Amino acid sequence: MANLPSQHPNLSVHLTDRALTPLITSSRSSHKLQSLSSLSHTALVAHESALRLGLGNPQRIMVEYASNGPVLLHSFLIPTSPCQLLANGQGDLATEKGIQGQTAGEDEPTLRGEASTSTTPRQQDEPGAIEGNSNAPPMLLSTVLAPTAEHTLESRRAAARLERVGREVQAKWAEASQRDEFTAGD
Repeated sequence: MANLPSQHPNLSVHLTDRALTPLITSSRSSHKLQSLSSLSHTALVAHESALRLGLGNPQRIMVEYASNGPVLLHSFLIPTSPCQLLANGQGDLATEKGIQGQTAGEDEPTLRGEASTSTTPRQQDEPGAIEGNSNAPPMLLSTVLAPTAEHTLESRRAAARLERVGREVQAKWAEASQRDEFTAGD
């Protein structure tokens, strides 16, 4: 987990919660940490705006510039119910195949996530359904910033790995919460 930033030295990687507490970061300076936190805050504002507009929970935001500029990937790790997290061990994971980018001839990039295999309505589709439970795992936000479009593939791989780590954190949180509830009931 802690070596994820060292596996991608060309990228800035950052995993945070809603309070912008960094759980994993490649930042080595306060200025860079402040910049990554600012990007994370902006992504959270976009997430909240989508919810307020009734657009549902966005899974990812990708910002890509046409002239070989930086590439920014944000992933929102909305906790599913604690039971689902424990059953899956990781929840819904983004795979490297689940994030599709711009190909030759396309005007705009597309972003596609993996479809849910569950046929029952998920709690994450209801804003605040899990947030109201104080023992629920927090929503996490992963941010990956590549300096140029040449690093897009690497940034997608890093984003998928960071999502996996975030889901593991949420699963362990749910496990600890259930263990605490069980021991409190004795």
